[in-house]
Amino acid sequence: MASLPTGDLNLDEKSKAELMTFVENEQRRANFQATVHQYTDTCWDKCITKVKAATDKSDEVCLTNCVDRFLDSTILLLNSLGAQQQR
Repeated sequence: MASLPTGDLNLDEKSKAELMTFVENEQRRANFQATVHQYTDTCWDKCITKVKAATDKSDEVCLTNCVDRFLDSTILLLNSLGAQQQR
């Protein structure tokens, strides 16, 4: 990750480390939100084939299954990455 231009802020090393941690966490949060939006769009496009006044049972089932698969795959990926980090 590129370093932040913290030289002008007169921060001590502890404050710089805290700032870097904060920025990294915010970047992770933004990446996660972007992924959620991407999967939301994908599930919507897959499941909602025509605009109606309300969703019907098949739309709801499709959306639920799509989101469940997204969550399953995300959990699997995170567990896999966690196991790799522990090695």
